[in-house]
Amino acid sequence: MVTPISGATAFDFGAAAQTTAAQPETTITPAASARQPGRAEPIADTAKLSPGAHVRLLKTQGQTVSAIAINTALSAQTVNSYLGITPAPLPATNK
Repeated sequence: MVTPISGATAFDFGAAAQTTAAQPETTITPAASARQPGRAEPIADTAKLSPGAHVRLLKTQGQTVSAIAINTALSAQTVNSYLGITPAPLPATNK
């Protein structure tokens, strides 16, 4: 008598035990043989920041406006505008 197992799938009952067709032999290139089989190579995650976001990030890391301008090849005026810094008004002169 066969008693069904609840929650089981066809995989549990030996579906994977079926024989498969013979696989053709493959040639391994020198570059492929240098990699270790079975090991996944890590993939680096990268993100490209907009110039404004890059400026704000550098500011939160403690860099000065002049250092940010040099590192990003932006003018100090552009860096200030990304940071929301407005120049102080010039004093009025009476002639």
